[in-house]
Amino acid sequence: MSVEDGRAYLQSAYPIIYPIVLERAKGIEIWDVDGNKYLDFFSGFGVINYGHSHPKIVNAVKEQMEKIAHIGMIYYNVPALELAKKLAEIAPGDLKKTYYANSGTEAVEGAIKLAKKYSVKVQGKTGAYVIAFDFAFHGRGALTLTLTHERKYKRHLGHFANYPGVVHLPSPYCFRFPGDVETCKNYTLEKVDEYVRYHLGSENVAAIIMEPVMGEGGIIVPPDGWLKELEKIARENDVLLIMDEVQSGFGRTGKIFAHEWEDVRADIMTMGKALGAGLPLAGTMTTEEVDKAWEPGDHNVTFSGNPVACAAGLAGIEVMLEEKLHENAHKVGEFIMKKLRDSALPAIGEVRGRGLFIGIELVKDGKKPDPELTKKVKEGMFKRGYIIGTGGMFGNVVRIEPPLTVTMDQADKMTDDLIEVIKSS
Repeated sequence: MSVEDGRAYLQSAYPIIYPIVLERAKGIEIWDVDGNKYLDFFSGFGVINYGHSHPKIVNAVKEQMEKIAHIGMIYYNVPALELAKKLAEIAPGDLKKTYYANSGTEAVEGAIKLAKKYSVKVQGKTGAYVIAFDFAFHGRGALTLTLTHERKYKRHLGHFANYPGVVHLPSPYCFRFPGDVETCKNYTLEKVDEYVRYHLGSENVAAIIMEPVMGEGGIIVPPDGWLKELEKIARENDVLLIMDEVQSGFGRTGKIFAHEWEDVRADIMTMGKALGAGLPLAGTMTTEEVDKAWEPGDHNVTFSGNPVACAAGLAGIEVMLEEKLHENAHKVGEFIMKKLRDSALPAIGEVRGRGLFIGIELVKDGKKPDPELTKKVKEGMFKRGYIIGTGGMFGNVVRIEPPLTVTMDQADKMTDDLIEVIKSS
């Protein structure tokens, strides 16, 4: 198989940015069909938190395939129940009940559907509006594209990505705010409160949805206390709070879930990416109170609760807890970010993140975004044998998201190489 085969037989929608065909992987190492080895510092969009081909996860998948591969959620199945119970044990706050989906997009769609139904059926409100934020990314379906802020995902789609009732408010992207961090924090929170109370009316707002760390937007971390204040606004106005943990969950930020950093208690949480430990699996968790809105048959997809994916997901969580991978993510991530900040390179406008969810914003002439340099850095790192990500609204953020199994030595070498590449690009 070759790159040419991909161009011939796969649709052009795929954002192929590395001209290689991968064949196998182990830990953080991946090999292409020509035998070239790369170090994976992107984890397949943050999916492979527990490392490629972890033996415990591989064995769980093999064993489950020999029992039952698919059944559908008109019955219970053992892995789906075991995983749901484990999720209830590790989830923060009062989150207890799980609905399984196949992708983060589906999980977010289900979360909004549930929030709206709860708003109307249980609270007696209109459920007309959902508040999202600038620089947000919540998926690529019709509703989730509406929730997603960036125009680049919506071009030429018209009303497909323009559902009514979604309102975007300023995000706490304080690096690009015309003022200091405290002013940024206060202004963005005041706008949420203002819109809920006066512009929209709390009786019309079903939910506020927020990524505790905004991934595709450029690994944007809200200021300390911002998420807790957002929760307070939601509580005071009887509005549901949805934490979108699709990319930030399962140890990525140094906590099992990112909103634990602020001790936030969400009403609904979306999960995806790392949940399936490499297999397609996502989910929506909620409290027993909010679950009252559902009636049997209100929501279902064919592969919900797939036994093989759930078996992989359970094994992955066990690996994370047994090997303390979330703690390793915090330690190694802090090391990488400190080393990058200490480099004091003029091209690095800001280094931000939590754990191994790291964004390096590259700039020129002060704070002007430098997407050209970012592209050169990605290409330079690839030549040195690294797979990294790029992103952000302006295309000028280098994204570092390795498997949480990465060692300090591997991280140290990568950071040295990244600093050299930025200097020479």
